[in-house]
Amino acid sequence: MKTIKFLSIILVFCILPAKPQNSTITDNTFYLPRSLKSGEVTHNIGLSSTKLPEDVIETDDSFLSPLFTYRLKVGILDNLLAEGSFESNIVTFSFASGLKWNHNFGDIRLSVGTDVAFWFGRLKSYGFDTGIDGWNLSPNITLGYTFPNFSVSIKSEVMLILTQSTRNGDVHTLNTYRTMAGYSLAAYIEQPLWKKNFVVIGFKANYARFYYPLWAGFSTFDRFFFLPEFVFSFNL
Repeated sequence: MKTIKFLSIILVFCILPAKPQNSTITDNTFYLPRSLKSGEVTHNIGLSSTKLPEDVIETDDSFLSPLFTYRLKVGILDNLLAEGSFESNIVTFSFASGLKWNHNFGDIRLSVGTDVAFWFGRLKSYGFDTGIDGWNLSPNITLGYTFPNFSVSIKSEVMLILTQSTRNGDVHTLNTYRTMAGYSLAAYIEQPLWKKNFVVIGFKANYARFYYPLWAGFSTFDRFFFLPEFVFSFNL
């Protein structure tokens, strides 16, 4: 029911009249696949919140885990750009970078790329003395379409674990095998807010056996969970 209400809010938000000021929708989006001039930079900053699985938190009460996010894109060639990101929820930090190739097929916009991320987490309180870090690889593809007042982008992503190590006190464990941690399908709506600044509302459906921002839940389950994620951010 909460998901339906959220999607209804998105629909109402999108049909409200909004006119971009001195710029077009396409020129000021972030998630929508588009080419950037060499050296051109675009930024996105915001929050995402993921609902934790009941089996992991051992309660049927709703519990959301917020995550601060900062992303940027830098144009390299006509259809090639670099993307980087920083994410944190205080006990976890992630740094990612990758390349994206963009192309237009009429009104349909396409982006194909791969991101490499290093992340780590530390928890030394309430009787815990644990740490974790790892390298992830995330191939992804995005399709986008621009409407008169907003744009919609659909992104599909697969997360692969390259290496991962954990520490519990003085005990260290290192895994160097490759495994698929999960995959996701996300929808992002971008609409002008003021001048060249856009607001982004998104929903991401994660289906994963391991989702790094939630490592502190100490899940012992080796199966896939559905993790709904809500995104709210600004293009700067």
